[in-house]
Amino acid sequence: MTMPPVQRELLREFERLHEEWRAATQAADAIECIESPCALQEPDRLLRYRLAADHVHKKAMQLLRDTPI
Repeated sequence: MTMPPVQRELLREFERLHEEWRAATQAADAIECIESPCALQEPDRLLRYRLAADHVHKKAMQLLRDTPI
């Protein structure tokens, strides 16, 4: 059984948003793991990545809620 075009497009958009979320989360995790003085001087950078990841994830979840399948 094949997916209807609307469902395929929704899945592609969700996958794109999920990939953005994962990349931002991984970047934040990498910054957390760095044990250099440089990382300690940029705590807001980690927060920005975390907030970006959270925003993208919320957008993806809203897309799923708003689009009937």
